[in-house]
Amino acid sequence: MLRRLVSIILLVLPLIATAEDFVAGKDYELISSSSATTAEKGKVSVLEFFSYGCPWCYKIEPTLMDWVKKQGDNIQFSRVPVVFHKDWVYYAKAYYTAKLLNLDSKFNPLLFKAVQAKNGPTMSSNEAMINFFVAQGVDPATAKSAFENSTTVDMQVTQGLALMSQDHINGVPALVVNNQYKTDLQMAKDINRLLQILDFLVAKAKEKN
Repeated sequence: MLRRLVSIILLVLPLIATAEDFVAGKDYELISSSSATTAEKGKVSVLEFFSYGCPWCYKIEPTLMDWVKKQGDNIQFSRVPVVFHKDWVYYAKAYYTAKLLNLDSKFNPLLFKAVQAKNGPTMSSNEAMINFFVAQGVDPATAKSAFENSTTVDMQVTQGLALMSQDHINGVPALVVNNQYKTDLQMAKDINRLLQILDFLVAKAKEKN
């Protein structure tokens, strides 16, 4: 009986230690976001700040998407493309254009690959992005209108910039959980630890909801 109890304690201790390792100010930051990214009842909002121009966002994309799928109805996942460089405006517009056309789930991996391709054509112009959408089967007039003349896309880019500033996003990928907690790959050190921190913060947010 004693041996069994010791075995259980030895199994539980690493889990407790892992949770205690996640410290506010070190592994994540406390924030108060007025953006009020509203999640459906019973779900925790998880907002990723990213860019197709960010190599690390590209590298963690498959692993992060696997984590999102595993979370299922536990979270409500959304994204905001950031603009740290002038070229990244085109990438942000591409994200919102794909979303406007209800093609974001299909186009996200394709846009990542196209922008990150070392020997591919530059994607930093309206023409290049429109050509990309057309090459993927979007009607040329629709692609041009959505990318160049959509007030909705332009407004979303502007709102994304404001949110990026408000939440003090200085590097990506960065994630905000429940409008209360912010973490990023730099604080986490690696993708596996980042997902552990996200698990911890989602559970923490659930307790407070």
